[in-house]
Amino acid sequence: MEKIYDILIIGGGPGGITAGIYAKRAGKNVAIIERYMPGGQVSQIGDIENYPGFDKINGFELANKFYSHATSLHVPFLMEEAVKVDFSSEVKVIYTRKNQYKANVVILAMGCKTRELNIEGEQEFKGKGVSYCAVCDGNFFKGQTVAVVGSGDSAIGDAIYLAGICEKVYVLTKNGFKTTNHPVDELDKYKNVEVLDKAISGKILGEKTVQKLEFVQDDKTKTIDVNAIFVAIGRTPDTAILENQVALSDKGYIKVDKNFMTSAQGVFACGDIVEGSIKQIVTATGDGALVATKAILWLAKR
Repeated sequence: MEKIYDILIIGGGPGGITAGIYAKRAGKNVAIIERYMPGGQVSQIGDIENYPGFDKINGFELANKFYSHATSLHVPFLMEEAVKVDFSSEVKVIYTRKNQYKANVVILAMGCKTRELNIEGEQEFKGKGVSYCAVCDGNFFKGQTVAVVGSGDSAIGDAIYLAGICEKVYVLTKNGFKTTNHPVDELDKYKNVEVLDKAISGKILGEKTVQKLEFVQDDKTKTIDVNAIFVAIGRTPDTAILENQVALSDKGYIKVDKNFMTSAQGVFACGDIVEGSIKQIVTATGDGALVATKAILWLAKR
């Protein structure tokens, strides 16, 4: 007999894992489809200081705690990438590159993906000095000179992390910092960090690896010598596979009702991927608990 899950969750970040925990504790046959690493992008963050219960915790450590909690309850993780979905029937179908899975309810928790600079040299030097994760790749440039491009919390967090291992850190912002978790003057504590305000990145230069970053500041083209460039300019919703399946906002976020249900019956969504989310770990976990509860109630009424 073909296996049909009660609930399938796409995305193993804080929201998806929390939803999985709540669904499993309610006795549902549930699984989480995760393409990269349990914990999602939390695993790529440095120190986190605003998650209740921890004065300070490394993102990788927190992600591992989420994962350990879920696996202790025997929530299975299907380490595959969802490439196509079909929500047109009562039983939903999720296709990966190797398999297809069916469920009565689907919870979408794919989060967001990193936004790129879209400048000359970026694609050429990906993995050769251009990175989107300071925690993942920073150690490769220990004792060297690097640049961080961005003006939000991620950019400041990356700069602080890199300041501890690199000789020099440039931070390029378009128009000052716009943060919610870090004081704007926090980088003043680090003597090896230099902020270049009103700097618009224009070109990445090098031979086999990154060597220079060209930018425009005060209507003048300038260049700095760097060994790596860490891009931290925000994220976009990871909703490409959902086109024509659920209603999306103009910016690609999923529209949901008060019960976290999308425009497709039996398909729910939570976390950063939802329109109006403030993109915090704590709100993603809260959403995960709520969406699982709503999904369980919806199943009971079918």
